[in-house]
Amino acid sequence: MAVIESKRSVSPAQPRAHKPRKSNKQTKVPASLRFTETTRGKTVIRRYDGRTFYRFHDVKGKTIDFVEVFVCAGYNCVDIRFDDKTALTFAIEPAFTLETEHADWKTGDWRPIKRWPLIHSESHRLKG
Repeated sequence: MAVIESKRSVSPAQPRAHKPRKSNKQTKVPASLRFTETTRGKTVIRRYDGRTFYRFHDVKGKTIDFVEVFVCAGYNCVDIRFDDKTALTFAIEPAFTLETEHADWKTGDWRPIKRWPLIHSESHRLKG
């Protein structure tokens, strides 16, 4: 008996996915997301319109021993002490309110863990 071969192509079990065409248009970044970046040693400064971020890579990987906020009439600072007996200190000009919170960013979204009461500088406190 002879084998009869069909000249028709067999359709695949699942249709092929359509590949979208590449557009020649470049996607524009919104103005609120555009920034300039400056590096000073291991410190990276990112400047957006109306805000600036400072990242201190010098302390990357160090283990924190404790964090202390010092509030005095003439001197205010946030002191981050490390296990290797070094510190990163932020001296702050008078008349501030410090809002402190601990948050989880593992998923990429901010999730609050703990918030502390507001800390006011001595010159910013109401005298009563």
